[in-house]
Amino acid sequence: MNAVPHEEVSGGSDDSAASAAQVYLWDRREIEFLLWELFHVDRQFLGTAPYQHTTRAAVDELFARAQEHAKHLAQAFYQGDRDPARLQEDGEVHIPAAFLPLWEEHKRDWFWLRQQGDPIEVHGEAGIRFPQLVIQLATELFAGANAAFMCYAGFTPSAATVIRSRGTELQKKVFLPALDMVRWDACFCATEPEAGSDLMAISTTARPLSGEVYAVTGEKCYITAGVHPLTENTVYLVLGRLVGGSTSPLAMSCFIVPRFWPDDSGRLVDNAVECTQVEDKMGLNGCANTRLVFGRAGVTRGYLLGNKPNAALLQLAMLMKKARIGTGAIGVAVSSSAYLHALTYARKRVQGAAFDRASDLRAPRVPIVEHCDVQRMLLEMKAKVEGSRMLLCRISFHASMIQQLVYRKQKLGEDIDRDLIEKHGRLALLYAPMAKAYISDECWNVVTQAIQVHGAVGYFRDRPLEQYARDLKILTIWEGTNYIQSQDLVRDKLGFGRQPLAMKDFEGEVRACLDRRDEHPELAPEFAAVESALAELGSALEAIQRHASAGRQLLVSQFCTRFLGMFGDVVTAWNLLEAAAVAAHALRSPQLKETEAAFYRGKLASARFFCHNLLPAVAARAQIIRTAEQSFVHIDPADFGYEA
Repeated sequence: MNAVPHEEVSGGSDDSAASAAQVYLWDRREIEFLLWELFHVDRQFLGTAPYQHTTRAAVDELFARAQEHAKHLAQAFYQGDRDPARLQEDGEVHIPAAFLPLWEEHKRDWFWLRQQGDPIEVHGEAGIRFPQLVIQLATELFAGANAAFMCYAGFTPSAATVIRSRGTELQKKVFLPALDMVRWDACFCATEPEAGSDLMAISTTARPLSGEVYAVTGEKCYITAGVHPLTENTVYLVLGRLVGGSTSPLAMSCFIVPRFWPDDSGRLVDNAVECTQVEDKMGLNGCANTRLVFGRAGVTRGYLLGNKPNAALLQLAMLMKKARIGTGAIGVAVSSSAYLHALTYARKRVQGAAFDRASDLRAPRVPIVEHCDVQRMLLEMKAKVEGSRMLLCRISFHASMIQQLVYRKQKLGEDIDRDLIEKHGRLALLYAPMAKAYISDECWNVVTQAIQVHGAVGYFRDRPLEQYARDLKILTIWEGTNYIQSQDLVRDKLGFGRQPLAMKDFEGEVRACLDRRDEHPELAPEFAAVESALAELGSALEAIQRHASAGRQLLVSQFCTRFLGMFGDVVTAWNLLEAAAVAAHALRSPQLKETEAAFYRGKLASARFFCHNLLPAVAARAQIIRTAEQSFVHIDPADFGYEA
């Protein structure tokens, strides 16, 4: 395996003997490649409005500061797991002690960056602004260093954006100053004991009190960062239904419910929000996932968002998209560190002779990185991490382009084609369910393979891998299970194949890459593999369209997960091929240093491995969809056997 430069971020522990292994690892060279060689952030964005004050030196300084903050976050990595959040006898919630000073540091030094996703005019035009692509890659360090801590920081900027864009003037006045200054934080309350993935089953209700204020009654569970001592108040965006309102299952409203109600003098008073439980769970133990009861101990007051009933799904659509992308970002951050740990260990661990000399007692023992099956696992991890990160970069690139184009059109009066802005938006939305579902599935696989490379050592608690696995598993479940994401892709984004515009946009992006194949003859087999897989993906979507048009909805439902996995594989292969093409060009330079040559050869290896070892599965899954095997559509539940 070629050298992969990486940097350590300390992960503190009470056990000094273990602390050397308890580190978050990140690959600075990989980030530089994405920024400057693949997405050309300097040419595309820096120095031009609205990023006219931002230089490459400013970006480099940002990452240097991010690395320092990540070191501080990593020092609480183990404490966050071993001193878990819990409900105390006095009704307050205990969180790891180290999180309190970390919160003050994060609030002071980093919330301003995360607020830059808002329109330019919201926080002013002065000073440095960074493209979303830069922000995504910088904040990846924080999620990788301490995912549990970042759960407390994750939702507030998005909630403020929702209130800013959807709230009434009164609601903006009440909530935005405190949210923007992070005196208050926010979280999302959707799940109920009998309403998990099925939002239609939500039973929380609200009745009008006066003006925009309603009395909210109900119970929500598994609420991430629902109660904690980090801020003076928490604002809940609560999904519920109006008493006496529409009986449609889609008629849900969003209520802005503060934990403590700000009275006319600005004093915070009790709002009858009870925390009845903090979940004892598998991972992310430093984060308080709470059960909240509204309206049992008195009247719980809340504002109807925008004073518009039955509009929650529309009002919160962008927020949900951001949450799904954020889920993928955690997956990439943690699994990337897991891969780098596995690579580092494989280079150091000496065990056995080479396979072709296994029976030779005089053969030298070799580092396990030289064993072919370990190389297989490492290459699979490498390809999946790099491909998943590039998928997120695609989304943030499109978001950066939208921000830039809208600014130039609205503020500078430039003649910008509206269709171009809409195309970037369609592609970002198309990739969102894959960012959540595909990445969380593949990154879970990466972490389990990293444990396998370590052998028994990876199973022990003195290394971060077992905690990585426990922390990551929730990503396939929360923010809508991965099957829900696959339904969103097939039904909502692609209209069962009957809404082809987003698919045509995607195919156009891939074909623009394929059209450059003559420039890279050394990658001819990989170009052919991606082209073939793209055709199989299109064929599978056509088959889904035929089934849907014939009314075979149950049949279509069994294909959603497979189709999302296929789509993710094609996107990954395309991304890896784009990176390999850049690397192939760089390798032609006779002045290239060996460390740089090794990095670029690794890019070719990632693309070749994925295209010839994993991408062929796309054709097999496409054939399954075309032949429409129906065993698990028609099986009687009794036929599974076993009666408890």
